[in-house]
Amino acid sequence: MIKFNYQNTDEKVIGNENGLNIQAEFDSYKDRIAGIIADLNKRKDKPGQWLQWMNLGYNEETLWYVKEYASMVQGRFENILVLGIGGSALGGQAVTEALLKPFWNLLTPEQRDGLPRIFFLDNIDPDTISGLLNVIDLKKTLVNVITKSGSTAETMSQFMIVKNILEQELGADYRKNIVATTDKKTGILRQIAEQEGYKTFVVPDDVGGRFSVFSAVGLLPFALVGIDIDEIVNGIKDMDLALKNTDINENIAAQNALIHYLMDTKKGKNLSIMMPYSSRLKYVSDWYVQLWAESLGKNKDNNGDDVNVGPTPIKALGATDQHSQIQLYNEGPNNKIINFIRVEEFDNTLEIPNIFEYTGIGYLGGKTINQLINAEADSTRVALSDYCRPTVTITLPKVNG
Repeated sequence: MIKFNYQNTDEKVIGNENGLNIQAEFDSYKDRIAGIIADLNKRKDKPGQWLQWMNLGYNEETLWYVKEYASMVQGRFENILVLGIGGSALGGQAVTEALLKPFWNLLTPEQRDGLPRIFFLDNIDPDTISGLLNVIDLKKTLVNVITKSGSTAETMSQFMIVKNILEQELGADYRKNIVATTDKKTGILRQIAEQEGYKTFVVPDDVGGRFSVFSAVGLLPFALVGIDIDEIVNGIKDMDLALKNTDINENIAAQNALIHYLMDTKKGKNLSIMMPYSSRLKYVSDWYVQLWAESLGKNKDNNGDDVNVGPTPIKALGATDQHSQIQLYNEGPNNKIINFIRVEEFDNTLEIPNIFEYTGIGYLGGKTINQLINAEADSTRVALSDYCRPTVTITLPKVNG
């Protein structure tokens, strides 16, 4: 079960100037929150509301087609190359980094159970593109180009380079090395795919790019590298059910949303730091930055008035950024709320050998790295609360699908 701890945002812990009377705020906003949740679920099936991402876990047709295609091409390619930017890449990177074995692309084929490596090209830096194309054999690579419009300059310029090389090396057979994920009917990439005869998958209507990861945009790359997408979809359904709960005292997402809103509007905490204590969740912070910034950065309110609002998201990684950012968060301007993610059970347990007796490090011997990273997360949270800095903590049982 996912746990959400907000006690270090309460005025009892960090004082009235920086903290909230949490239960009083929950009671005050409970009817408004219930109405918002009910309204979202009422509107999600209506065209033009851009809420179809809420239904992605129930698209059995897409799930079937993705699994069928992944099975069909299994064993044919050494690499998967995803061409995309923003929502076409960030969610996919976050999930693959979290669910594949660490250093996946450095493992031998045997260690990967014969599954391909996966690379994301999400920028147009010429050195990075050239460097990647120098280390992978495109003839043995399945290229998944993702853009709903087909006119995304960054993605299409990458695709034009890769297509040209493939066509030179494979001739007409190059088409077997390309799969396009794009709009169902319109757009430049849809036209190209139909003219050239590429296999295609659909970016659904009324789904913003940043929310598209659980459509074919993400499910296809996941399936191609052996991630169990049935388990992912089951998790989506479980979370969807939990988020339909209109009682703020039982809906942790609603609690987190309200706390962040009030911290921004009442307490001046307009910087939101995402800091997972797990390297496998590093790209969750990158994705969070996009989700937060694109969803909440607004220049107009619902009445059309100028407001120019939105808390600024910042990515961090525990324990690494304890040694680069935390001093600022402790001693600098008190204008931030820090989001920790802890993992209760890691896949591996590493014991620290008891080989030194020096006072400064001897205490580490006999402990595990697992204990150390979670102890550092806890102590960092306590230190921040001592400085009256608000924090929330999400605890995951494991990192899995």
